[in-house]
Amino acid sequence: MLLLIAHIVICLCLLAAMLSVWLPPSVLPIPAWFGLAFEWLLMAEIVLGLLLLFTRRRRWAWLTVVMLVVCAAPVAYTVSHGALFFPKRELPDSFTLMSYNTHLMGGSAKPKQNRIIQYILRTQPDVVCLQEVEVHKSDDYLTLSELREALNVYPYTYFDFKIYNSRRQYGNAVFSRYPLIGKHTLRYESKGNITSVCDILLPNQKSNIQNQTSSTDTLRLYINHLESNRVSLGSLAPTLSEAEKAVHELSSTSDRLEKASELRIRQAKVLRDDVARSPYPVLVVGDMNTTPVSYTYRILQTNLRDAFLESSNGNLGHTLAKRFGLPGTAGGRLNLGIRIDYILHSKNLQATDFDIPHVDYSDHYPILTTIHY
Repeated sequence: MLLLIAHIVICLCLLAAMLSVWLPPSVLPIPAWFGLAFEWLLMAEIVLGLLLLFTRRRRWAWLTVVMLVVCAAPVAYTVSHGALFFPKRELPDSFTLMSYNTHLMGGSAKPKQNRIIQYILRTQPDVVCLQEVEVHKSDDYLTLSELREALNVYPYTYFDFKIYNSRRQYGNAVFSRYPLIGKHTLRYESKGNITSVCDILLPNQKSNIQNQTSSTDTLRLYINHLESNRVSLGSLAPTLSEAEKAVHELSSTSDRLEKASELRIRQAKVLRDDVARSPYPVLVVGDMNTTPVSYTYRILQTNLRDAFLESSNGNLGHTLAKRFGLPGTAGGRLNLGIRIDYILHSKNLQATDFDIPHVDYSDHYPILTTIHY
């Protein structure tokens, strides 16, 4: 009986998660919580459905099949499926792209000790888009000039700082092998969030061969850090001895989630409208601080494709992972992950070889792909 009740409750939670795609938290805040946990709810539903097959109430297992059909759209946004729905096209030119939330440049260590800088130098993508870049005026920490010098393999740079004071600078940065022009900023009503915009001048090999002249293609690049939920994944699974504290924390977290979601939705609408006005194909990258099953993601993906969904297969693509103590788990540790970092692109571009290296240099993982144009 308890198994059946849990089964029905999970089904209701999944239906609530689906509502989060269509209803902003300002209208109905509760579905946003379930949207945040959609993939975990889905896995719980599958497990419960299988367990019911071995009970006297096995006829209720059909409900799992119904829920998988009903949830087909959010599943398609959550699980990569590139080989099935995105056939490869023959596009003549390509470049490699990295987006990485650096979490204050890995603690602002000096270049030789800075694991993020050294990782970029080892991988050397053609274009590197960084968020949460922090450099200091004091020589005790990483300075702007040291960062420039350490990554001088990239001749073109764009630094766009939201916070700029006598002690430090904080914001986004781009390092590129190709010229960057038309730099400007979309500014939002929040402390540390901006969208940095620039145009990349890329070589056009096909035109060069045909006309025997030098020519370029232009893509517009949007580097984003949208409003954070400021939710601790660890607080979502407290130990029983912390139950009272957890109730207070979850109540406070719910308020923060609702307020942050409203800000992020406004930011996403500004970004979507600016993308719609672009005269060039676009790349929209960065830390969006939203999961694929959300109202914000639906706005962001308007007329764009998700490189992760397009060019990888059968995985969840977690870009933010949290490890915390939980009794009964291996080693007393449990990993929870969500996907909140994205590379979105115009439909006349193509992404291949999407990768999420699990390196622990930041609280986020870098995301890399090859863009064909």
